[in-house]
Amino acid sequence: MDVGCRRHSVAIGLSSGEVLEEFDIDHRPEGFADFFNRIERQHRCFPGAVPTVAMEGYNGHARPLDTLICERGWRLLNVNNLKLARFKQMFPAAAKSDRIDARRTLDLMLLGEHMPQARRALQEVHAPTSENAQLKRLTRRRSAGWSL
Repeated sequence: MDVGCRRHSVAIGLSSGEVLEEFDIDHRPEGFADFFNRIERQHRCFPGAVPTVAMEGYNGHARPLDTLICERGWRLLNVNNLKLARFKQMFPAAAKSDRIDARRTLDLMLLGEHMPQARRALQEVHAPTSENAQLKRLTRRRSAGWSL
C-alpha cells in the first residue's frame, strides 16, 4: 500500500507474484471498510496464511489504518521509504505514480523472501501492549499542551 494524506493506493497479490486487484481508498472509515472487505474477499478465495499488509507512508498518515490492521491480527510491515526508492531504481517502472508504488511494494514483499536487501527494507510492526498504547496517548496529549 502506498499511503497518502487523503488517498491510499493498494495492490493485492499472491506469493506467486500474481496481482489480484489494484484500487484506491479514501482515508476515511468508508475507505478503510472497503479495504478490509476486499482483502477478506480475496482471502476467502485464496485461504492460507494470515494476510500481510506492507505500508509505505510517512508523517503519520498511516494512522489509524495501521492500528486497525494490527487489531485484526494481520501481519503489518513498514516499508522504508529510502530503501524502496533504491529498489525502484534497480527495477524501474514507466513512470512515478502511487499505483506503481503500491505495485513495487508488492514486488518488494515477494522478493523479501529471497533477497536480503529487499528483506531489510521491510520492518514488521507489532501491536503495542495496552499499557504502551495508553502511555502513548497520554504523552501525545501532554506534548500537545493538554492538561490531564
